[in-house]
Amino acid sequence: MYMYWTSAGLWLTWWAYWLISAMFTARTKSSESWLARLTHLVPLGLAFFLIFHDPHAPIVFGILYRVRWLQAVGVAITAAGLVLTAWARVHLGKYWSAMITLKDEHKLIRSGPYRIVRHPIYTSLVAAAVGSAITIGSGDAWIGAAILVPTYLVKIHREERYLAAEFGAEYRRFRGEVAMLVPFLL
Repeated sequence: MYMYWTSAGLWLTWWAYWLISAMFTARTKSSESWLARLTHLVPLGLAFFLIFHDPHAPIVFGILYRVRWLQAVGVAITAAGLVLTAWARVHLGKYWSAMITLKDEHKLIRSGPYRIVRHPIYTSLVAAAVGSAITIGSGDAWIGAAILVPTYLVKIHREERYLAAEFGAEYRRFRGEVAMLVPFLL
């Protein structure tokens, strides 16, 4: 259970950083509706519940394995994914938001991890969730991590419509030059 708590602690530390950094963003110009936001939050909540609920009390599938070195690899992947989200968050600066949002005087960010993928935060969150599933080793955790992929794909497509409407040809060019989620895979 030590590795389980290490993974959970990484997520809690990340969450605290995420909440604090949210206080330093620009004023919102426009945003998705709360109903649209719920289409992301509900599956996200379910995914994290499945990942982090007690693996000894399975909902679908219990513990699949307990391999110490594999759990350590999972913790490392979780940590790396969460650090990469922070790196991307720093590059977004005042334009970051948890919701699909356009900020006053919004600029298209193409520095740091945004040179490699258009949505590095989503890529890194999925990687961190997979790392946690590896660490926990339960079928439920793997199902939870799998739920994140379509959840973020839906959000990405909505976000890309917002960005294309705001930045036009500049965003279409960015889309043609930089992979959406997987580096170097256009």
